[in-house]
Amino acid sequence: MPVRGEKLRQRLDTLVETFDVSTIAPDPLQLVLRYTNPPDQEVAGLLAAAFAYGRADIVVANAGRVLDRMLPSPYEYLVKFDRAEAKRRFAGFSHRFHKTPELIDLLARIAAAIREHGTIGELFRICYDDHDRDIGQSLTRFVEALIGPRRTKALDYLLTSPANGSACKRMNLFLRWMVRRTSPDLGIWGFVDPAKLVMPVDTHVHRIATFLGLNGRKTADWKAARALTDRLAKFDRADPVRYDFAICRLGILDLCSRKRRKANCDVCLLRDVCRFPVL
Repeated sequence: MPVRGEKLRQRLDTLVETFDVSTIAPDPLQLVLRYTNPPDQEVAGLLAAAFAYGRADIVVANAGRVLDRMLPSPYEYLVKFDRAEAKRRFAGFSHRFHKTPELIDLLARIAAAIREHGTIGELFRICYDDHDRDIGQSLTRFVEALIGPRRTKALDYLLTSPANGSACKRMNLFLRWMVRRTSPDLGIWGFVDPAKLVMPVDTHVHRIATFLGLNGRKTADWKAARALTDRLAKFDRADPVRYDFAICRLGILDLCSRKRRKANCDVCLLRDVCRFPVL
C-alpha cells in the first residue's frame, strides 16, 4: 500500500476508535438500540432508516414518536396491524413532505411482509444471495418484495432501490445496522456477509470522502457508493463499511462542514490526509 494510503488507513482507524456508541446522538440508530428483541429491532430499524432524511435530530424526534405509539413492541403491533386503527393512532404525523397517509402505507407493507414471512429478517434471507458481488441485487429484490405491486411515489422514496441508480443511503444504513457484527451496529443478520455491504453515502459522507481523495464522482449515486466501498475495502476487505459511522459523525456533528472552519480543521484527526484543509 502506498505511503499516503497507509497513513489514511491509520487515521481512519483512529477515527473509528474515537467515535464509539457514546457519541451516537443524534443518530436514528439510537432508536433501534432501545430494543433487545431482534424482530423489534428490525421494525424499528426499517422505520428509522426510511425516514432518515433531513436533520438527524428531527429524524430521531419524528421516528421516535412513531415508535413510542407502538409500545411495548413495534413488531407485535404490526402483527396485529389494522389500517383504520392506525389512521387514528398516527393522526397528525408529519416528517418533511411525508404525512400520516404515507406512514400508514409504509406500515401496511411492513405488516404484510411480517404476516407472510414471520419477520423482516426472514424476508431478506429469502432475497439474499451470497453469490452476488455485493448487497445491491439482494437489496433490489428485498425492496421489490416489500413494496409489492401497488407502488407509490412515497414508497419508492422511503424504500429506495439500487435499481433506480440512487445511492440508497437509508436502506444501506438499515443493512449496516442489521449486518455488521461490532458496535454500534447490531449484527443480528448473521447470514449476510459484512463484506457484501455498500457504504451508506449521503451528502456528509460524499463530501468528506472527496476531501480524503476517496471519491471522484460529483453525484452521490449508487456508482459513487460502490466506488467508495471498493476504496475502503483496500483498508478492510472483510468489513469496509465499518468506517461509515465515524465518517458520518464528522458531518452530523458539524465537525467537517462545507465551509471548513479553521477551529475544526486544526483539531481534526484527518487533517494531514485531507486534500482540502483550511490553511
